[in-house]
Amino acid sequence: MRYPLWFAVLLAFVIAAPLRAGGKVAIVRSSGFSLYEKVVQSFKQASKTEIVADVVITDDGDRNEALLQDVRSKKPAVILTLGTSATRLVREKVPSIPSVFAVVLDPTASRLSPPGVPVDVDPVAQVDFIRRNFSRIKRVGVLYSPGLNVEAVAALERLRAGGESIVLVEVPALNKLNESIGTLADGADCLLMLSDPVIYSPQTAPQLILQLIQRRVPIFTCFPAYVKAGALAGLQADPVDNGRVAASIVDRILKGEKPSSIAYAWPSKYVISLNMIVADRMSIPVPASVINSAEQVVK
Repeated sequence: MRYPLWFAVLLAFVIAAPLRAGGKVAIVRSSGFSLYEKVVQSFKQASKTEIVADVVITDDGDRNEALLQDVRSKKPAVILTLGTSATRLVREKVPSIPSVFAVVLDPTASRLSPPGVPVDVDPVAQVDFIRRNFSRIKRVGVLYSPGLNVEAVAALERLRAGGESIVLVEVPALNKLNESIGTLADGADCLLMLSDPVIYSPQTAPQLILQLIQRRVPIFTCFPAYVKAGALAGLQADPVDNGRVAASIVDRILKGEKPSSIAYAWPSKYVISLNMIVADRMSIPVPASVINSAEQVVK
């Protein structure tokens, strides 16, 4: 059956109109952190949405309220929040508009529900990186605090249930940290650091790294600063990938998917840091491909 031209044009308009009306996105940043700008640029390239506001929150409550009022007035369909502070503020003050977070460490510890993109690298991807590049390491050890990194620990438990040699050591309290380090060193070939601010604080991390170096247990971390301090390698989430994944979540919401049905989405790409001094002292061979692809190499 043939339809008149005017009918086809009208039908196309009706189908496209909801997408155009729902394509507005506001961005709220926790600070002027340069990493956020990389994520935003990646988001803009990956998503065809219209950015109607891009604001940075401050320590001034009245100022923040004015910023959020401006955001509300633009009537975005979704708000992209960058960092924990902006995410908490938007979800408290603008609950009627769906929000998607990015660049947030351990969202479960901050009680930030999906949808969103943690800045942590997927622990499954980290284990895979170790397996592919460091064949001598058979048992991957992990220290974790109760109630923190719940999603990451659950993912590692699933790996262990599937046959991977994962040594999970809970640290019930800081006064048990040395004991837990000993348990891990006795049962694992390396330590995979999670983003745990209790175990890996500025006060505890240096001593922990020193103890494991003395026991010749290499460390894999998500913090480049710890690579300089003595960890063997670091995997940091690629900000470009973080923005791309956030864009895919926003687009799903704009197409009608309920935010409550969307789980956390780990970034799948990462930036590598290496400490070749540690590798040499521990006689750990590092593939040339890993060295060549590393963004930071300590020699």
